Amino acid sequence: MSQQTQDLIIHLIEEVIKEHAYPLASLSAHTHILADTPLDSLDLAIIVVKLEEKTGKDPFKAGFIPFATIEELAKLYD
Repeated sequence: MSQQTQDLIIHLIEEVIKEHAYPLASLSAHTHILADTPLDSLDLAIIVVKLEEKTGKDPFKAGFIPFATIEELAKLYD
C-alpha cells in the first residue's frame, strides 16, 4: 500500500468529517472507518466516489470487496 493513497484517504475522510461538523477523529492506517469515526455508510460511499474521481480506479466494478480499515481501503486502490 502506498503512503500517498493512505494519505489521500485520510484527507478525504477529514474533508467529509469537517463538512458535517463531526468531531475530528484521530486517523491512522489501522483506523476502522465506520467503527472509529463518526462516519456512516453514506459518508463512506461519498469517500469511495471521491477516491474513484481522484485515482481513476474502481476496484468495486466487479462487486463489493469487504474492507474495514483505511489500510485495507488503500490496498484496493494501489
